[in-house]
Amino acid sequence: MTSWIKSFLGKRLLKTGLAVFITALICQWLEWPVVFAVIAAIVTVEPTIHASIQKGKVRLPAAAIGAAIAMSFDFFFGQVPITFALSAFFTIYICHRLRWDDAILVATLTAIAMIPMTTEKFLMAFFIRIATTSIGIVVSTLVNLIVWPPNFTNEIKESSHNLVNETRDLIEVCLDYQLQNNQIRKKILNIRFERLHKGIERAMVTIQSQREDFRYRKKNITNAKMLNDLQLQVDLLHKISFHIGDILSISEQEVIPEEDKVILQKVWSHIKELFKQTVTYHETETNVRSMLYPLIYDHQDEEALLSKSTSIAFELLAICHLVIDFQTKHNKEALNN
Repeated sequence: MTSWIKSFLGKRLLKTGLAVFITALICQWLEWPVVFAVIAAIVTVEPTIHASIQKGKVRLPAAAIGAAIAMSFDFFFGQVPITFALSAFFTIYICHRLRWDDAILVATLTAIAMIPMTTEKFLMAFFIRIATTSIGIVVSTLVNLIVWPPNFTNEIKESSHNLVNETRDLIEVCLDYQLQNNQIRKKILNIRFERLHKGIERAMVTIQSQREDFRYRKKNITNAKMLNDLQLQVDLLHKISFHIGDILSISEQEVIPEEDKVILQKVWSHIKELFKQTVTYHETETNVRSMLYPLIYDHQDEEALLSKSTSIAFELLAICHLVIDFQTKHNKEALNN
């Protein structure tokens, strides 16, 4: 039943509702205004625990600034249109100058909402508003930490698996484009390359977010090791993506000799097996070097710095070394653990 509710409504939505309920309950018990606390609670439930805590640290002083500005203009001008305008303007301006952009919404709403709700005892109203805003921020952060804490591990694993397959397939398609001069439009390959690059960047951001969230939980060696393995894998794909871009950027006008095509295709078949981890990397490295070195050292065009065959050979050799380096690090860490 619980899993169905989570999948239907979404964890963040449910946590926001729970945070608002607890916040309103506390404020009613203290007989304090609910609206400021609820506003803070709604905007403080972030996708990650780290984001909730870091942004909460900024939102509290920003709300205090907004409340102080609103009370000051209310004291001097009263509840007139210019009071609302100046309160909003200076709250936004000061928060922006302090680089508290994530707190502008809370601070401005706090400032504007305070004006019609305060008729006297400005100092007391100021401290109550700060207290209620603090309650909303603290409650939301605790709810985010305790109730269904964000866990992106499965998402990262699935994303990493898909990115490995996409990287391998894209290398093959790019090689086919350069070696066979097929009819695949380069624009389509560039779109796939950009999509791969963005996917890798998203995975790196998600891994960093998960790593930051682990700091607020009980240390788990298994989770830390798994996240480190995924980090190594995504880093590998990020490095390989640069070489895919280099292969794409090679001019397709030059014709590659048939014997060179056969060699390059054989080399890729060996590297592809490395991706699947079905062969020993020492033997593969030896075979790849023996086939590519003649292309690299004996096959340079006299009129150009590098021939097309040599350029592709360099990129494939680099990719091979990256994959082997990853496997070596992975195996060493496995032995150490």
